[in-house]
Parts: sequence; C-alpha cells; structure tokens
Amino acid sequence: MIKPSLVALLLVPSFFLQAQDFMSDSAAIKVSYGSSPDRKVEGTDIEIGGSQWELMTPLYYHDGGDWSFGAGLRYTSTDIDISDATFLKEDHLQSLELALFLSKDYSDSLKGIVLFVPGMSGDFETTGGDAMNYMAMAGVRWKKSETFQWIFGAFYSTGFDDDIFLPAVGFMWEPSDKADLVFAGPIIRYRYSLTESFDWIAGGQFSGNRWLTEADYNDGAGVVEKEFSMQAYRLYTTIQWNPTEKHGVFATLGAELGREVEIKNAAGTTLAERDLKSSPSFEVGYRFRF
Repeated sequence: MIKPSLVALLLVPSFFLQAQDFMSDSAAIKVSYGSSPDRKVEGTDIEIGGSQWELMTPLYYHDGGDWSFGAGLRYTSTDIDISDATFLKEDHLQSLELALFLSKDYSDSLKGIVLFVPGMSGDFETTGGDAMNYMAMAGVRWKKSETFQWIFGAFYSTGFDDDIFLPAVGFMWEPSDKADLVFAGPIIRYRYSLTESFDWIAGGQFSGNRWLTEADYNDGAGVVEKEFSMQAYRLYTTIQWNPTEKHGVFATLGAELGREVEIKNAAGTTLAERDLKSSPSFEVGYRFRF
C-alpha cells in the first residue's frame, strides 16, 4: 500500500499545477460529472463505486501589473455506493475548498506563486476542526527559454496523518504552439491541439480525498465518527472542444490504478486499510470563460 507520507510527497508538484490552472481559469466557471463502477475491496465481499459532481468558480481576481491576486471556490458532491453498511454507513459525501492565490513577476523569466487552500470534507453532519484541512504552497517558475520552464517550490499540508512539509520540482515544455508537456514527479500532462477548436490531453495524476463521517452503527446505541479516505493513481485521456472563445466542453476516459481505502476512528486508530480493485472512470464537463 502507498503510505500517506509518500502520497503527499508525490502530490507536492500538483499543487503548483493547480495554481497554474487557477490563474488560467481565474475568469471561468467549470462544472463536471464523473462516475466509476462498483469494484471489490480486496480480501472482502464489499464493493465500492459511485459518482461525483464538481463545481469550480472564481470569487475574485485582481491584476496589478507585475502581481495578481485571486480567490476561487471548489465544491464536490460525491454519491458513494458501499455494499456493506457496517464498513461505512454513508451514501453522500461533500467537500468545499477555498483557494487563495498570489503571483508576482520578478522579471521576464522569474515568477513567484503562493497558494493557500483551506477546506472541509465529510458528510457535513459533523463540521468540527477534524473535518478541516489546510494546504499551502510557495514556489517559483523559472523560464529558461521560450519553450522550457523549471518549477521549484515547497508544500505544507495538514490533510494527511501528520503535518507535512516537503520540497517540489518539475518542468513545463512547449515544443510548439500546438503542444505542451508538464512533468512533476508522477504528475504528467500532455496537450496537443488537433485543430483550432479541438484539443487532445493525456496524463496521469493522483486522485482521492479524506472525509469525516458520523453515523449510528449500532441501532440507536450512539453515533460513531469515522474518517474515510480513498486514493488512486489515475491515467486519463481527454478530448476538449471549444466551439467559441467562451465555451468549452470535454469528455474524459480514465483508469484508476493502485486504489486503496482506509478507515480510522475518532481516536485515529486504523480500523481498515485495504486495496480496492482497479476501475475505469468517465467524466464529462463544461467550462465558461467570462
């Protein structure tokens, strides 16, 4: 199984990419729907599947010339199907994240970026401090040439077993006006413009979340708090169509590999830590740029 500290290390560069995406989508609303079929938890007869709605929207953006500041919101609603309620008695999980973003151009070749993301994930029946997570990233993008840029930074998170502080490194390469490649550890994304309105995107990245849940597992005997997490490595291919400058739609096919689930009680004791069989995934979405 992938240990949480290792997952955090591998996820570090992706937050720089999130900052880049937030900057490019600072004046856009994005909504998407995805699903994956039921698959067995290894060593049990329990099956887990589900679907998810996601909404990303800007709240504020200011361009001050050589610096910019923005705030955005991401809401995710997950309908989860678990065949055995004694494993987890939940069918609807949610998460809400606020992204605060600041960038500064120090020169034509050097840009600094800071991203701070407080968030809350759970069934929203219990909303205490245990449901809150905080992520922070600070880094620089060094433009070595017109086609190649280095990414350096550092990452801090409270969203794993322990508070984590780690470094990050990656690069962005644009061999032509039609193509670009981003690589940061196991995070990889390649885009190629098939036409002026169609893009093909392929890549791989970690996916998952951690939710705080609350339910009665003993027929009225009392409420039990459980922390439920799912993690996987996702390979995907996407076709994106931009019929006009403002409108865009996309469809994604993916494969969820190296999947695992973990459940802890309120005291932090691990109740279950199991692999989950690999699964295909599907996502469609729409983006509107102001």
